[in-house]
Amino acid sequence: MASLDMGISYDLTYDEIDRVIEDNKIGNYAYGYLDNRGVFIVLYVGRSDSDLKERVKHGITDMQNDPTLRYERFKFSYADTIIEAYEKECKNYHEFRGEEGKLNNKEHPAKPEDYNVICPICKQ
Repeated sequence: MASLDMGISYDLTYDEIDRVIEDNKIGNYAYGYLDNRGVFIVLYVGRSDSDLKERVKHGITDMQNDPTLRYERFKFSYADTIIEAYEKECKNYHEFRGEEGKLNNKEHPAKPEDYNVICPICKQ
């Protein structure tokens, strides 16, 4: 079974993001909603190489621009390095994308600037 390895989900609001995420941290996040069984349904995965708190707030704007996205909740985790965050984003992308393209992510995660890395899953 696929796992984000991110802990519990939170309401996707500015107040909640400010309350639970520390400033200027590297890390990963996911947007989604809770189904009728209380299971977090992943719709989008991403990362921030500089300020996770500010990056997660983009989901609120995205949902305001397109309410069909259903970004009601978020999960997150911190990373020690940019490479660690990239590799986790790749793992989450591949595990949750599925063959039917279940994520709203349009493309494979972008490589961090100024780093020569490859995806640990597809080796691209």
